[in-house]
Amino acid sequence: MSRIQFGEGGCEKTRKLLDAYVSNELLVETNQDVVRHLEGCPVCTAEVEARMLLRTRLRSAVKAQDVPPELQVRIRQQIQGSEAAPWFAAGWMRWAAAAAACLLISAGIWLNRPYQKMPDIADRPAQNSYIQKVSTSLAAVLKVGLGDHIHCSVFRRYPQNPPTVEQMEDMLGTEYKGLLPVVRAALPSGYRVIMSHQCTYAGRKFVHLTMEKDGHLVSLVLSRKQEGETLEGLSPAASAGAVEIFQASADRYQVAGFEAGNFFAYVVSDLKGSQNLNIASTLAAGVAKFLV
Repeated sequence: MSRIQFGEGGCEKTRKLLDAYVSNELLVETNQDVVRHLEGCPVCTAEVEARMLLRTRLRSAVKAQDVPPELQVRIRQQIQGSEAAPWFAAGWMRWAAAAAACLLISAGIWLNRPYQKMPDIADRPAQNSYIQKVSTSLAAVLKVGLGDHIHCSVFRRYPQNPPTVEQMEDMLGTEYKGLLPVVRAALPSGYRVIMSHQCTYAGRKFVHLTMEKDGHLVSLVLSRKQEGETLEGLSPAASAGAVEIFQASADRYQVAGFEAGNFFAYVVSDLKGSQNLNIASTLAAGVAKFLV
């Protein structure tokens, strides 16, 4: 980078450099020239102060905003993806990823206002309250899958390196041995299983597989039917062979459910409704056959 020479048109040249000056990105010599100009120019000095005040307010607003966990996952993956770039592109990609993160978070200040505040990961009562609030519009039988997805996929801290296929099959236990290959074979291109286990939420047992693509978390949640529970009476959104699939939205989530013998199966995500339904449709036949 060459030094910028000041002279005539000093104000114009200075204003072109103010953002870099505020960010401390100028060469030492150019930075000194800007400082000297500011010392003798109250107009440009006022402009610097205004930009610094705006930057401070933006930072405070971002820090005060609760960002959805899904957005945090997406941003982290964009930044981590830049680490695999060639050395000559890595610096640019990190900068671009960081800039995108700032834009996404800033946009989140406005886009996420209608949503409920996300509770802390360790605050179980607040998590339960959040799940109840976002699921009020759902039929009771669909709330079952949404609750486990939010509790176990959204709030859970996954290890940086997902378990191996063998480890995830062990976590499923002998009763569900063979389910993981069925799911992996039916997943749309680009999705990978990052967690597969048995878990419990709200006193109910679940088999839970979490998939991921481009920062979006998608759950396949299985639970045995309890007395009187059924999806009958709801309007099906799609079918996969003889399997009827029912779908509804709850806040930012989409929930698709179907029955398979004595089980309910749910596909839950923050994707668009059509995308979530498509995943449920691709999984339904194989999962239903496995469970029945």
